[in-house]
Amino acid sequence: MRNMRIDSIISKIRIKKWKKDGAIIGDNLHMERNSYLDSSFPWLITIGNNVTIAPDVLILSHDGSTQKAIGYSKIGKVTIGDNFFIGCKSIILPDTVIGDNCVIGAGSIVKGVFPENTIISGAPARVMQSLGTFKEKNERRLESGNVFDISYTRKGKITKEKKQQMLEVMESSKNSFVV
Repeated sequence: MRNMRIDSIISKIRIKKWKKDGAIIGDNLHMERNSYLDSSFPWLITIGNNVTIAPDVLILSHDGSTQKAIGYSKIGKVTIGDNFFIGCKSIILPDTVIGDNCVIGAGSIVKGVFPENTIISGAPARVMQSLGTFKEKNERRLESGNVFDISYTRKGKITKEKKQQMLEVMESSKNSFVV
């Protein structure tokens, strides 16, 4: 597994390049390893402020499949709002607009227009629930669940003992959270 600091540096370099190539990217973009914006048409992509993109996400602004059929590639804008999370291995396709305060579930294939304050998931993606409902459900789970502090993470330099403790606690409960 690569060093997280190296991944962070690589991500910052890629973001700087995409901005130079015309992508509009807001403040506080956190992009995990192996996630990419379409390098062929980055100027068609807009990403808001306070966005987290999990590993292995693709944001595409062109569709090369039409090239073989009609001799031209389909292109389309992608607009992603503020305060946003995209789950790992998701694909955002051309001609997609997603409002502020949304969460995209892992493995989703997203195309179309989606309102703000929603949870979006699936292949093809659809609105699953409101952000408010999502928060309420998880706040209830948090109240009855296990909460691990920063010392239970790689960032907090988790020990072997704490890893084992976490595994044991999670054997009896599905509601576990980490700060």
